[in-house]
Amino acid sequence: MNREPIEQTLAEGSTPGSSDASGMNPLFELLVQWEEHRASGDDLSAEQLCPDNLALQAELRERLVRRRVMLAAIDFAENNVGEASQRAPSPLPQLAGYEIEGVIGQGGMGVVYKARQLGLKRLVAIKMILAGANASSQELARFRSEAEAVARLAHSNIAQIFEIGQQQGRPYLALEYVSGGSLAQQLDGQPVPQRRAAELTLALARGVQHAHDKGIVHRDLKPGNVLIHSDGTPKIADFGLAKHVQGNPTHTMTGAIIGSPTYMAPEQAAGNSAEIGPATDIYALGVILYEMITGKPPFTGDSVIETIQQVREQDPLPPRLVQPKLHRDLETICLKCLEKKPQQRYSSAAALAADLKAYLEGEPIQAQSLTLLDQVARSIRHQGFDERIYGFANRMLYFAPVPITVHAIAYLLLAGQPYYAIGMILTTATMLLTMLPLLIFLGYPSLRQIPSWQRKHFMTTWIGHSVAMGVILAIVLLGMRHEKPESMLIIYAMWAVAAALSFLSHAVEAGIYYMIGGAMLVMAIVFALTPTWAPLEVAVLMSANMLFQGLYLRTQSRESGDDPVASEKIAAATTMIPPK
Repeated sequence: MNREPIEQTLAEGSTPGSSDASGMNPLFELLVQWEEHRASGDDLSAEQLCPDNLALQAELRERLVRRRVMLAAIDFAENNVGEASQRAPSPLPQLAGYEIEGVIGQGGMGVVYKARQLGLKRLVAIKMILAGANASSQELARFRSEAEAVARLAHSNIAQIFEIGQQQGRPYLALEYVSGGSLAQQLDGQPVPQRRAAELTLALARGVQHAHDKGIVHRDLKPGNVLIHSDGTPKIADFGLAKHVQGNPTHTMTGAIIGSPTYMAPEQAAGNSAEIGPATDIYALGVILYEMITGKPPFTGDSVIETIQQVREQDPLPPRLVQPKLHRDLETICLKCLEKKPQQRYSSAAALAADLKAYLEGEPIQAQSLTLLDQVARSIRHQGFDERIYGFANRMLYFAPVPITVHAIAYLLLAGQPYYAIGMILTTATMLLTMLPLLIFLGYPSLRQIPSWQRKHFMTTWIGHSVAMGVILAIVLLGMRHEKPESMLIIYAMWAVAAALSFLSHAVEAGIYYMIGGAMLVMAIVFALTPTWAPLEVAVLMSANMLFQGLYLRTQSRESGDDPVASEKIAAATTMIPPK
């Protein structure tokens, strides 16, 4: 069963797990820890995860109860598919004026039947709420919203609605029957010929533009919601999460994360409902196009939370790296749709359709491909560090004066002495191998607040860096020539290369580390050319680097603090409502 489509909600107001003024949210980290333990077969309780904070423990317990109920329901359904197929099928509902022939599809909230409309003698699709007369107010609101949305639309690339009715307290929709199945069924992990992919996306963009012209944003565009007619015409279906641009649907709450994670726009993944609009659907069309031309979506994590984080923080792999024969213009169109910022995408679905039409006709497209300089600038601007790392950034600022102070004192004491080289090297090694663990120890409360994958990467990188420094020191000491001890100063160039590699490993989280790593590599050459001054040069570089990093990370955390705390909204992903 597909667990991907979700509708997560985070109620308004403060809760024990809500962020404080500093932007920290321990609830998110605890939920992620629970998911990690559960994946390894260890189902921890709220008391085990959070023994010291009773208020937070109560909030966590409530989240875990809902999560376990949802997982149990899904697992029950998965484990009983075979058994259900052997039992007598459930009786089909009776609906006046229709002869229901069978089930087409079923989700967590709705069921769709194939039926024949007796009066007009045509095939239709009948959609009903799975819970029937026992449907919740939220389910009814979504169903009503879909009916209202589709009733306003009349386009060849949108599945049409024929009738809205209710029988015995059970509402239903009579929709256009599309016989070819869904695009998801046709894709099945295989790429589509690029012209066909462009043609399908062009048709979908025209349908989406029609919906936008009527003030409706779909918000859940994905291959599963694209039906393919027998003649190959794509039709958009399932407007259950549609948003009226001028309206305020009752089934959307402030802070809600709405949609299917793989096909969400970044503003959806962040729960920023105020930013959700036509550009959100354009992003989803870009994801669909990307999947058609490469055979897979741009972002697929091992969990819902990881997928949402990738959508928010990572740039998609250029399609031509997956499919080298792909036309550059089609790649440009696709990546234009997938811009992180809504204002950088196509201004409208019509503009997207115009570029796709130009591509198909061999005409120049309006979207501009990224130059090498653009790609470099984008890589450097990328910032994926969790904003709660600000506490660690502050400690880096406190330690920034230490390297230059310690080395200046050592230089004054050791300059001109025969043991200058070994003395300065041991000073640097002692300071680094003391300061780095101390910095990690004092900053660990802040590190514990950031996502576990980011914390593990940080710890692995810098513990490995410390070990590498020690190994390099041992190699240099063992190979020291007593008649030329100053030759040992080459160790500063070697240490700089090791530091460069460590910083470059963090470039996946923040592009600024490309610059820092590159600067370290350049300085390694400088240290090799000026060995006598290398200890002082290293001291200046270390202090400047810590000052720069501390200010940069603190600035980034303040900028992120202006928005709703995304991690809290992602934490809501562990309380899922089963798909429709």
